[in-house]
Amino acid sequence: QWTVGGDGTIRALGKCLDVASGGTADGSLVQLYDCNGSAAQQWAVPAARDIVNPQADKCLDATGGSSANGTRLQIWTCTGAANQKWTVTR
Repeated sequence: QWTVGGDGTIRALGKCLDVASGGTADGSLVQLYDCNGSAAQQWAVPAARDIVNPQADKCLDATGGSSANGTRLQIWTCTGAANQKWTVTR
């Protein structure tokens, strides 16, 4: 289960959702990583159902527009496409 922290993180399994190597370019991969307070682990969840990394000003994105098992996540310029829409309950 994923939880949205009051500190701007999204957490699972005791780790934080993290943009690998602090990347800001389209296609930078997203991973689980030890929580460290970096900007690569900060996320905003606006009402539009996007999950946005403010450092990069890019959206959490399922690669290739896929929803199949094993689909990797990345950040990408926000397009409003279905592969960038997430259901977040608080």
